[in-house]
Amino acid sequence: MTDQSGLNAEESADGEHQSSTLDELTHAELGFLYQESTETVRFAKTQQWWTVGSTLLVFGALVGIAKLVSADKGYVDLLTVVIILLTMAVIFTLVIYQMWQHTEMMKIENIAAYYSDLFRDVRKLKSRNEANIQRYLLLAFMVFTVTIGAPTAYFGLQQLLLQG
Repeated sequence: MTDQSGLNAEESADGEHQSSTLDELTHAELGFLYQESTETVRFAKTQQWWTVGSTLLVFGALVGIAKLVSADKGYVDLLTVVIILLTMAVIFTLVIYQMWQHTEMMKIENIAAYYSDLFRDVRKLKSRNEANIQRYLLLAFMVFTVTIGAPTAYFGLQQLLLQG
């Protein structure tokens, strides 16, 4: 990876790390943007997990409500439609959060290019590919969890019909 002067981090002229060539004001601005992007990524990740957890709680609440009101077939069918629509909306939302994180990570990569080679070396300790694999595996796990929660709620509603 080359810095702004065109030197490779491993091939610096004097054997020392190359510092950023940014003036203090620009460095401060980029620092603010970098911090904002990292906080946004953390916020989006938190929102993803809250969305999954909240959805599973809503599925449980729908089954609980159906049990409390001794739901008939028409009410259970309506709740089934709600479960399907909610599942689709949640999966869409999880993907949107993932796209938002991706955009913020691109901003972070752009900002990092202007920082010192030491900063970039430390950031490279975890490769971008590894981070992407982990991020998308977690997304798949979240989608799978919601997708499993939906039929579980559906079968719970069907059991209530059989009992009632």
